[in-house]
Amino acid sequence: MRRVIIFGVAIAAILIIEEATKGWALGRVPAACRAIGGKPAIGGCITPVYWQGDCGQWAYPTQWLDRLKPGDPVSRVVFWLGEPLQRDGEYLSWSCGKPSTHSFRAVIRDERLVSVERCKPD
Repeated sequence: MRRVIIFGVAIAAILIIEEATKGWALGRVPAACRAIGGKPAIGGCITPVYWQGDCGQWAYPTQWLDRLKPGDPVSRVVFWLGEPLQRDGEYLSWSCGKPSTHSFRAVIRDERLVSVERCKPD
């Protein structure tokens, strides 16, 4: 019985580590990926633990704005919104979405998020 419990705990630990790093199992279900704090991406789930520092540019970064709050480090901002299209002093800019020509900015001071200027409606 003891071996069964140890085996079960080992399997659970492997699954937890896999989800926190690669997100292959739960990453295939977008709601599950979001529930573990990640972003669904093609074929998997990107989590802050697995993020390697370059998320590229996302088609609709505005969908992740609710995950950010003032005081968040710039690394968290870039994780959720992707690489900015432009960096100008304390401003980072992203596109509002693929069909939109508008962009929005985040104000960063001392490597922390101060505020986000929302997208203008088309």
